[in-house]
Amino acid sequence: MSVGQFYQSIRRNIVSQNHNEENGRITIKEAFGKWFGLFLVLISAAVVYLLIINLDDIFSGITYIFGIVKPVIYGAIIAYLLNPLTKMYYRLLIKGYEKKGKKPSAKTVSVIESFTILFALLTGVLIIAILCWLVIPSQANDYYNYLTEKIQSNKYLASRMQDTALKFTKYMDNIMNHDLFPWLKSVLLPNLNLYAKQFANGVISFLNVLYNLFIGMIVAIYILNGKRVFIAQAKKIIYGVCKKKTADTLIHYVRISNDMFSGFILGKIVDSAIIGIICFVLMTIFSLPYALLVSVIVGVTNIIPVFGPYIGAIPSAMLILLVSPVQALYFIILVAILQQVDGNIIGPAILGDSTGLSAFWVLFSILFFGGFWGIAGMLIGCPLFAVIYTIIKDFVNYCLKRRKLSTDTQTYIDLKSIEDRKDGYEYI
Repeated sequence: MSVGQFYQSIRRNIVSQNHNEENGRITIKEAFGKWFGLFLVLISAAVVYLLIINLDDIFSGITYIFGIVKPVIYGAIIAYLLNPLTKMYYRLLIKGYEKKGKKPSAKTVSVIESFTILFALLTGVLIIAILCWLVIPSQANDYYNYLTEKIQSNKYLASRMQDTALKFTKYMDNIMNHDLFPWLKSVLLPNLNLYAKQFANGVISFLNVLYNLFIGMIVAIYILNGKRVFIAQAKKIIYGVCKKKTADTLIHYVRISNDMFSGFILGKIVDSAIIGIICFVLMTIFSLPYALLVSVIVGVTNIIPVFGPYIGAIPSAMLILLVSPVQALYFIILVAILQQVDGNIIGPAILGDSTGLSAFWVLFSILFFGGFWGIAGMLIGCPLFAVIYTIIKDFVNYCLKRRKLSTDTQTYIDLKSIEDRKDGYEYI
């Protein structure tokens, strides 16, 4: 830079500063000068301090907000689970319409989409109703009669049950005279209003869940009906707020997340349905008791990876054990063989490598997220951790490529050092 250019630069800065002062437009950075960085640090520290001392209020506010939007959350989950059904029904209806050699109009497509949402919703309600009918009840009397008949036909078991019933009656009589009645007088009656209030709160909570589910179904209909617009609006916001490269990255990982979640969850549902059907057929062939009820339990719990088969098999085996210990042993062997077939043949054929996680990371994700969110965490833990794992892996590979290092994991097995050579790196 020449001397003339240097002076011109100084003059422009002075003119710009005078212009800002004349117009009253002095930026914060100009006002604080060299103390601007310290000012930002102090402001940040104050904000962090306020957040820390008000964590309880913040979490209470978040919980309150979630309580308000809970029907919307339920609706979004229901819509996400029903979306594959709507796509399937849409393809069937469109295919049947196009066989006639006609191209559907926009109005016809809209009507077809409305019918697909209705069919998907009815299908979901029907599946839940059938499962509840099989697991809860209407057949409870049949199960009771079946169990009573089995016990009465076994003389040894019947006599043992009779002796146990007599001992239990004496034990309960002793408990009632020495423990129950004094407890009723000293604890229950004085606190009857409190217990009644707790019972009423439990009933209200249950009714509130049913209310949220009902409203959630209505919300799901609106979400499914306007999903294209919602997705377009979300993309518009992302591209409007973020830079194009950042927006492309976000949309890319959202698409990956959707593929992983939908592929894994729907694959597990189909896989578990097949397992439940096979279990029912085999139990019927081998004349094992409670074939329908146990098959539903095994199929539903099989949705949970790794631990699901044990969660369903243990109570089912105990139920069969009341009828026949030998049949309970047969059932355990059957379930063990069935799970091996599922893990090595049926599961891989349906799910494939939908998550890309090793067996260790699958177990870790189930334990980790299950510890936070219980059964729900065990259900979504595997695909959720797969998304996190993919993001971390892509970031590490990006950093390695910038340094021109290998991204192959096998290269780093037993690695001691990386030597810098003229023609590249040598991995020792």
